[in-house]
Amino acid sequence: MAARHRAWWLAKTPGERLDYILDLAAMNIESRIAVLRQEHPDASEAELTAIWTEERYRDSLPADFLARAVAAIRARDR
Repeated sequence: MAARHRAWWLAKTPGERLDYILDLAAMNIESRIAVLRQEHPDASEAELTAIWTEERYRDSLPADFLARAVAAIRARDR
């Protein structure tokens, strides 16, 4: 089965591969936002985005930069 998947993948153009990867990433984000929406039913879209951003980038961005970014996202609600 892996050989069939490899052949399918290699038959795609680089653009098709990129589109596929971007679609998977978008579905992953949408899935996590849906879970966050269930966990925080009263949260606004901006708040859900802020929570997701904190989760996603907590280990890869400097804390002060992330704090400013999340504050800017939360400010959308004002």
